[in-house]
Amino acid sequence: MVVVSDRCDYVFVNGKEVKGKVNAMVNFTYQYLSAPLLVTVWVPRLPLQIDVSDTELSQIKGWRVPIVSNKRQTRDSDDEDEDERKGRGCALQYQHAMVRVFTQFVAEDASPWGQLSYLLGSDWQFDITDLVADFMKLEEPHVAQLQGGKILIGQEVGMTMVQVLSPLSDSILAEKTVTVLDDKVTITDMGVQLVAGLSLFLQPSTASSAAIVATAVAQELLHTPRQSTGGSALLNTLAVQFRFSPAKTSKRQGRGHDLCGDEEQIKGPNSRESN
Repeated sequence: MVVVSDRCDYVFVNGKEVKGKVNAMVNFTYQYLSAPLLVTVWVPRLPLQIDVSDTELSQIKGWRVPIVSNKRQTRDSDDEDEDERKGRGCALQYQHAMVRVFTQFVAEDASPWGQLSYLLGSDWQFDITDLVADFMKLEEPHVAQLQGGKILIGQEVGMTMVQVLSPLSDSILAEKTVTVLDDKVTITDMGVQLVAGLSLFLQPSTASSAAIVATAVAQELLHTPRQSTGGSALLNTLAVQFRFSPAKTSKRQGRGHDLCGDEEQIKGPNSRESN
């Protein structure tokens, strides 16, 4: 469970642990001297929990985007004229959804029954999306696309599973069903917020003395002349929120992407989403 380095200067876990332990003891000895070290090993509770902001994705009526070619784009592909772009054809944009993975961290206590202890408490879950993003996949990748392990994009009608695979074996640590529907939704309302900066506030949590609550507040005021709204991936961006009928809400951020088709054009953001 706990491994000691060859030089005995640190202890670590190597990812092959099958359970956690409260106050696991590591003994260090030198000749007739001995010193114990008590450590608690926390492991994620399985199965992991996948949260998808919308498990049913539809096409957006009136929002057309170019069909992406499978051919590798050249450096001067951005300079292609409008006729060449239209020649590839267009399709309706599918809705996007935010994907996050949560878990609880647990360890067995020293009692004969091995009762579970929870990190911070049994009502706390931890967002581990960034830790497992490289091990996430779609069972049917032609139905939907997963960008960066966080953004789910519908591609064609069907059903698929978002899965988290074990890095040590072929076992599935979590899965969630997602359906891409044949029906269409209509944008009924749109709101835009300028995010020119962020203010961060830290305060102790009222639920646990071991936790700190971080609150980020968006600043909407541009402070310098000619300050751009597209100069950073995190700051100086536009957060756009759409409301659909049937009732759904989607939040996105970024700049507009190509649109085409004869239907009414909607100025849309790129495929990144924000909380």
